[in-house]
Amino acid sequence: MTDAIPKPWTMQQIAAAAGVSVTTVSHTLSGKRPVNPETALRIRRIIEEFGYVPDAGARRLKSGRSRMIGLAVPDISHWYFGRIARGVEEMANEADYGLIICSTSNSDPRREKRYFNLLRTRSIEGLVYTASREISPTDELMKISASASPIVLADEDIAELPGVPSVTSTNLSGAQELGRHLRELGHTRAVIIAGFAGLHSTVQRVAGIRESFPNALALHGDFEMQSGYDLVSDLLAHETKFTALFACNDIMAIGAMRRLREEGLRVPEDVSVVGFDDVDMASVVTPGLTTVRQDMLEIGRRSAQLLIAGLEAGSMAGLESVSLPVELIVRGTTGPAPRFATVV
Repeated sequence: MTDAIPKPWTMQQIAAAAGVSVTTVSHTLSGKRPVNPETALRIRRIIEEFGYVPDAGARRLKSGRSRMIGLAVPDISHWYFGRIARGVEEMANEADYGLIICSTSNSDPRREKRYFNLLRTRSIEGLVYTASREISPTDELMKISASASPIVLADEDIAELPGVPSVTSTNLSGAQELGRHLRELGHTRAVIIAGFAGLHSTVQRVAGIRESFPNALALHGDFEMQSGYDLVSDLLAHETKFTALFACNDIMAIGAMRRLREEGLRVPEDVSVVGFDDVDMASVVTPGLTTVRQDMLEIGRRSAQLLIAGLEAGSMAGLESVSLPVELIVRGTTGPAPRFATVV
């Protein structure tokens, strides 16, 4: 039988051991009032030896604040959302806020309602929300945002929530760059494997590609690798003619490449493939995936920064949305258009 882990001392125990008042210990920890340097050093040494964890419940009763924020993501196990979560956590830690991460199972309404109730009951002071689908006027997000609750949208802007600040990437300009890149290589026939139709990022990325390929056929998937694979199967089954393929994210692009290879088509000799995001896998697949790099870590940091700024100011009014720049990354999946398109 192992020994039980000792509990950290209370502030009263720290004060008794240091021979000072509880108020002196409190001032040492908060830094709000000066404490004799020798006394402060003695207190900190006792805390280091025996530990001390502030009573969150008591602090909340005294201040009326929990200093906790929430992050709602569709799937915390997904690399993409994990990077955003890390950014939110870093910023929350810097600002001395706690963080509750909520996985909404791809925006399941029942799960979302449970997490929004944390905001209603003030268990959390504010929420960073990441969407994975379009919302309707009956959604809980619409209801709670109408009450001016502190919310920041991360990664996806939502047109139905015009007063809610967001942190997104310049999806349109990134897709425009990819389209121009493919055009400069001589491609004239492109197809688009898009994400969910109602998402702002999907709309912007499809629009960006269509500036170079106005007649490009767009098929919608769910951002997963199997979706990219299945959509290419549909294109091949219908004998759709194309020499360039744009996927709305890298994961679908990699699934598309696998299906093309199974069909005996070479990337990029027969078909050029591009993605979006620059996930870790994009640089290690063979050939390396041409894509647009966006900084998911910074999206998370800036989203938390916006939320905390609003909480400290006591209002979200006047906070401006942020659009972060992206970067075209050219690798081996794009090349000159084939002179004669046989199968595609």
